[in-house]
This record gives sequence, C-alpha cells and structure tokens, in this order.
Amino acid sequence: MNPVDIAKIRKMLMAPLAGVGASETALSALTAELGHRLPDDYLEFLRQSNGYHGEVGPNGFVNIWPVEDVMPTNAANHFREWIPGLVLFASNESGDFYAFDFRQGPASVVFVPAIPLRLDHAAEFSPSFHGFLERLAQS
Repeated sequence: MNPVDIAKIRKMLMAPLAGVGASETALSALTAELGHRLPDDYLEFLRQSNGYHGEVGPNGFVNIWPVEDVMPTNAANHFREWIPGLVLFASNESGDFYAFDFRQGPASVVFVPAIPLRLDHAAEFSPSFHGFLERLAQS
C-alpha cells in the first residue's frame, strides 16, 4: 500500500490510528500459522496500526483485531473447524464478524453473522481489505 492509500484510509477512519504497528515477526508468524497469504493491503494496514476500534465514515463501525488476537480468537472458538476456509479478523458493533475467504483464489472479505455461525451464511462483502474499509465508510 502506498502512502496515498494510507492517507485515504486515515480519512475514512474517525478515530486515530494506533501509533504502533505490528512487527514483521508477528506478521510472519500469523501468515505461517494460517498457511495462507494474507492480502498485502491488510498487512500494510497492520504495519501502520496494529488493529483499529472505532467508526469508519459517518455510520460504519469496526473492530479490526490486533495481529496477536487473530489466531487465538479463531482457535479458541473453533472457528476454523466451523467455517473452514475463512479466517476471522474483525467484528462489528453487533458482534458479527468479517473474515478473509481463502476458498477460491485471492482472499476476499466476507460478512459472517455470529448467529448462526455457519459457512453457508457467509456473504461476500468486498474483494479487498481496502474495499472493505471503503464499503464500511459508505454504509
């Protein structure tokens, strides 16, 4: 992600980004543990700000989990068994989830309702992480 993209993201996010990004060690460990190539725009976001909790645009809200919480949250709740091919990385104010869908080609972002937490209820949300943030900002 180039500096212009980060500037665009900062304009969409209503709360300030955390001053400390995720370390390369933590990002490499997450990628290795997942066994999937995470989207470059998501990784760059985590390098800039290790997570985000707040409003996106005038009406959206998201909690993008810090890199250290992604695998423990997925593992603790057996999400990878219940929704294979998806990796949860964020939630909304209602407790529903956003996940990367690795089932077909490059990872896209899907919306996953918490109840029922089933693969057949996952719905396409955006083809990219940056698009995910843009769509939240426009909601």
